[in-house]
Amino acid sequence: MAAAGDAHPVARPTPWWERILGSGDDKTYVSPHARNKIVLKLSKIGEAKCQPLIEAFNQCCRGKNFAQLMCKGKYNASQECMHRYMNDENAELVAKRWVELGRPHKPDWSVLLAGIEEEGDRKGAQAAAKASAAAKQ
Repeated sequence: MAAAGDAHPVARPTPWWERILGSGDDKTYVSPHARNKIVLKLSKIGEAKCQPLIEAFNQCCRGKNFAQLMCKGKYNASQECMHRYMNDENAELVAKRWVELGRPHKPDWSVLLAGIEEEGDRKGAQAAAKASAAAKQ
């Protein structure tokens, strides 16, 4: 049996509330209200950019009983598009910028969201290139 001093410390997993709300550390903490605002802004960007795909899915679903099964391809395409803009990376980036600006009550969203649309557009172009390359093979 090993001596008490020889024991290696066991790393505990991060609790879910710390992953969502932060660890309470003043340097990195983002309030739930601020995080909700960030998610709302990212979703509005995604909705604006993915509107044609969302509308195509809505049109496909009209008048169908099992729309989720019959329109799965359009649903997946709209969700993929939204995920380019609404993802954990973008939320963390915007939250980090918000903290760096001193957690303003009325932030300049153009500064916080700078580059998010372009990055999502770039990911979309890469996905389209991969899809076209796979279709040619």
